[in-house]
Amino acid sequence: MAFHLKVSKGAASGEEYSFADEARLGRTADNDVVVRDQAASRSHARVFEQDGRYFVEDLGSANGTKLNNAAVKQAKELKNGDSIIIGDTVFRFELNLDQTMVPAASSTMDEGGAESDDPNATRLPKRAAPVAPPKKAAAKPDSTNADDDEPVADDVPDATGDTGDEPDSTGDEPDSTGDDADDGIQGESVNSTMFVNVPKPKALEQRVSRGAAQRPPRGNGTERPSRGAAAIERPSRARAIAPKDEVDEDAIEFTAADRARMRRQLNQSAGGRVQLLWQDLPKGARALLAIFGTLLLVGTVGLAGYVAWPRQRATRPEPKSFPADGALIEDSFGSGDVTYATSDQKGFTFAAMSPVRIVGVLHYQAANISADEVTINLNGQDLGVVPPDNIDVESREVEMVLPAASLKPRDENFIVFDNVRNPPGSDDWKIWNLWVEIIPVPEMSTEEARRLAQTEIDKATKDWELREVGAPNLFRAWKTYREAWLLLEATPDAPPELITLSRTRMKEIRPELDRKCNAMIVKFKSIVNTRPDAFSEGRQVLENIPEHFPTREHPCFNFSRSLLRTMDGFDDFEAAGAPPTE
Repeated sequence: MAFHLKVSKGAASGEEYSFADEARLGRTADNDVVVRDQAASRSHARVFEQDGRYFVEDLGSANGTKLNNAAVKQAKELKNGDSIIIGDTVFRFELNLDQTMVPAASSTMDEGGAESDDPNATRLPKRAAPVAPPKKAAAKPDSTNADDDEPVADDVPDATGDTGDEPDSTGDEPDSTGDDADDGIQGESVNSTMFVNVPKPKALEQRVSRGAAQRPPRGNGTERPSRGAAAIERPSRARAIAPKDEVDEDAIEFTAADRARMRRQLNQSAGGRVQLLWQDLPKGARALLAIFGTLLLVGTVGLAGYVAWPRQRATRPEPKSFPADGALIEDSFGSGDVTYATSDQKGFTFAAMSPVRIVGVLHYQAANISADEVTINLNGQDLGVVPPDNIDVESREVEMVLPAASLKPRDENFIVFDNVRNPPGSDDWKIWNLWVEIIPVPEMSTEEARRLAQTEIDKATKDWELREVGAPNLFRAWKTYREAWLLLEATPDAPPELITLSRTRMKEIRPELDRKCNAMIVKFKSIVNTRPDAFSEGRQVLENIPEHFPTREHPCFNFSRSLLRTMDGFDDFEAAGAPPTE
């Protein structure tokens, strides 16, 4: 029997999928159903058939799966019309009820209750009638448990009033040994001992009564018995032998020998020695130590809370989408020292409204990331991984091309940074300074795109040759090579030799740009660190950076703007009469 999954709520509302026996749901493209939801994990849940019944199972997702608003902790059976909920997306489960199920016969009996004559029918064996258990003889109490002047069990009447000298009214017969009911309680039933008054052992009765009777009440002027008599007449284990309601609590005391034995036992372990030391302390010393320990514990817990408490808390809402104007998101995300903690994954939506095809570039900075730890996913398609850390992660900006085939020009797009080690791990990772660059690609043929790209490459080559003449020439050469490469990337069947040329030249120029940027930043830091009074000179260095990096395609532009914002606090200091710059 087939089943259907229909999206009744979410980004793909109205879409319907049909399956025969199993369907996997998740965020990545290798699933049977791609769930475009921020709460969806890579492999989130599955629906499967077993013995004609259908179940839904959560595959260890980060945010969980719900069945009719109930969390799915283990596989749960599905009924026709149930709702499977993943984040904000709701799937309606529907069975294909075209087939009719015919129930099989459940017994070999016909409608009248008689057994069927079918020789192939299964017959259940008849159960034998229960056999009553043989009667057992109850043991007589021995001579130590009964007084000589008490009657024997033969004279004790049973529950029916019989004494046991004759068979009772129930018709009991003599047993197989030939003994009749005159042999005492052996002729009684199994439970006949519950009607026999068996006295307590005399030793126990005498021991308890003697210990309680020989100790006079305190305060009546009677002298206490000697130590030897107390040791004999009030043994320390009388509490364990005698019933609780028959033991006099005042009659139980530990002798000096008992106390010495307990001290020797405690001295055999470190915990016992500490207990003895505590017992030997005066009450005042115990109280002071208790107060000191309480204060020490409270102080330790308070110090740990102070150290663990975050110093800075974000007061604004956590951004979940890229700004429409391509503005920079400076907040950090991930696990550890970040603005917003998202240990497993972080997703962003963005809209690229364009009447023509587009190609995008994702810009971000990353730190505390090892190889193959964090992957990037666009609209259910894996784009690659975040490169591991190097020695200059604070100033390094990473770029990733968003292919035109994976982008939606007139719809909402969804980018996810996914840490494949969290959970179950708890590795630190950090992503910040994110923005998306959207580049419209005009509709043109492959030949037109080739000619335009060749023109851009020639222009970039001239700027490269004049890189020492003008400040922005080096940056313009890199940017023009980059635009030619992106144009070819968005063009189907583009010439591969031009793609290789533009991309290679772009990669060759990028290190020179990075060295130029680092040299200017180092100059700024050396000025403000060695000469605290030269803030104006340091600011001038930062203000000159846009002459070499006019736009923010290179991270040096954003980095200089961020440092200038930190310099704003120094203007008041200079206006108040800072020493002149040497």
